[in-house]
Amino acid sequence: TSGVNPYVRGEQMQIRGQRVGFTMVDDIPDLSFFADNAGIDTYEVLKGPQALLYGSNPSLFGLVIKTTKKPLPQFEANFGASIGDYGWRRTDIDITGPLAKGFSYRVVGAYQKSDGLSQSYRDNRKVLNSTLQWTNGKTTVRASYDWHQIELGTYDAANVIDNTGPILKQYDSPFGKNFRYAPDWGTYGLYFNDIRASVTHLWNENWQSKVYYQRERGDRPSIDYLYVGTRDFVNNTITLDYFDYDENFVSSVYGTDNIGKYKVGQVDLQTNFGYLYDTRKGVGETFTYTPAFITTSLTNPIDFNTIAIPSSPKHKPAPNREDGTTQTYYVLETVSMFDNRLILNAGASHVKATNPQSPANNTSDTGKRAGIVAKPLKNVSVYYGYATMFQATSATTIDINGNRLPNRLGEGNEIGVKGSFFDGKVTATVDYYWLELSNIPVPSGLRNSSGVGYYILSPSRKYTGYEADLQFQLTKNWQLTAVAWTGETLDSDGKRASNTLNDSAGFFTRYNFTEGVLKKFNVGGGMYWSGNRYFRGGQSFDAYSVANVFVGYKVNDNLSYTLRVNNVFDEQYIAGAWSTGDADIGDPRMFRLSVNYTF
Repeated sequence: TSGVNPYVRGEQMQIRGQRVGFTMVDDIPDLSFFADNAGIDTYEVLKGPQALLYGSNPSLFGLVIKTTKKPLPQFEANFGASIGDYGWRRTDIDITGPLAKGFSYRVVGAYQKSDGLSQSYRDNRKVLNSTLQWTNGKTTVRASYDWHQIELGTYDAANVIDNTGPILKQYDSPFGKNFRYAPDWGTYGLYFNDIRASVTHLWNENWQSKVYYQRERGDRPSIDYLYVGTRDFVNNTITLDYFDYDENFVSSVYGTDNIGKYKVGQVDLQTNFGYLYDTRKGVGETFTYTPAFITTSLTNPIDFNTIAIPSSPKHKPAPNREDGTTQTYYVLETVSMFDNRLILNAGASHVKATNPQSPANNTSDTGKRAGIVAKPLKNVSVYYGYATMFQATSATTIDINGNRLPNRLGEGNEIGVKGSFFDGKVTATVDYYWLELSNIPVPSGLRNSSGVGYYILSPSRKYTGYEADLQFQLTKNWQLTAVAWTGETLDSDGKRASNTLNDSAGFFTRYNFTEGVLKKFNVGGGMYWSGNRYFRGGQSFDAYSVANVFVGYKVNDNLSYTLRVNNVFDEQYIAGAWSTGDADIGDPRMFRLSVNYTF
């Protein structure tokens, strides 16, 4: 979708120039910032009025809704396996079906091994998602358990960014561009188990209530971890810092959401109201941090594997620390008139934030939102949305003096038009937005002796931009989607904000053959183009484009094969970055062959 771009590796992204890490799973706030998608059925990006008027708190930039795979009333099973270069292999299994007396189940699992671009880019995973469901038609009770073990190589230690000019790029060493300037000592891990439970009850055909609970226990270690501290391209030296870190945490969220539809005269109304409680607790954080651990030549580096690893204390959970809680009360009212040709929406969310680490910053605020949708023509809608937002900063969002940064405030506006033409064969959405945030924390790139990062406060930031999303059903078997975005993100001094993009575009197409010798084949692909990633001081990672293609063959209703080629032209590029020196190198050309069997 337009305006959505990668921020760093994983599920974190930028939407409309702002880093957005907030996602929802089945309409429940997501507690995981990085997870495997084996158990996910669909991803949906909401922007504009849909995002402003959705859920318990307005999202000015947009949010991602992840819908999990639910139990089905009939038995189905799916098995998948794929192999590829750079040591890629993965297996997936998905089994669902009925039990007895209204019960059904679904079990999804995945196992992945991948060496990646180099050993420092490995990506190994073990995943289990299981769901048990009971329903009698009016009441549905669902309980899920997710278990993820994700182990990544210490990938930013593998990269050295040449920052001697205005265009930042990966340093091509004398030993090849993928040479690692650190040993394969450590692992960046993400281990968590997650339980979710919900009860949905239909009071009648117009009223529904839902209560939910989610709890996650996680462990995020970075063990024996060397990463780039400084690089000197004048003297051709590089200095690595040593980092040994472990964080355990417990997060939970619960709440209720209620929806009711009714009439007053000839006017249709809908009311949404509910409550959300969100708490994050750090059960332990331990660090061993040694700055300037090793300095060596870029062109003739030492053998890192002969270096003794520092003697780190065994990680023990620190005293339980509550990072803070938020309580949100919300209500939304929707009014539909003239056979839905005019829709009005308004609401408010009252947020109360508390933090035991800094009680002086306990605060509350009320966010407001409103929208209007009008249909001047049968297949054309015009809309306007407005919202304000409030977001409490965490206890670890501190400046170099140890002071917690103030809470973020925001205000957003958007206007747009959406149309469907030629009997739905062409749909288009075009919009313009202007948004503003106050009190934005920006990573400074500095750390204290324990490895905790400091932030710089940006007083305000303005966002403006245009977006276009187009979908074409060119023929019965041929679909094309195209998106484009151009925007501007300015700090309070009127200059372009650091680590932002100003434009991106892309398209995706697919064709299914139904006749002739190719009737069992389908082909498709797409291209994504990203503008340059700019940093204050005039440096930037260059613009890039990446093309991907695939060809599939359906043997019968049960068995199919797919061959994918990612980064067809083997372009070298920076896909995302935390800073000018901490970047994610895009994957090279990669081949994947998959087989899928369903019964």
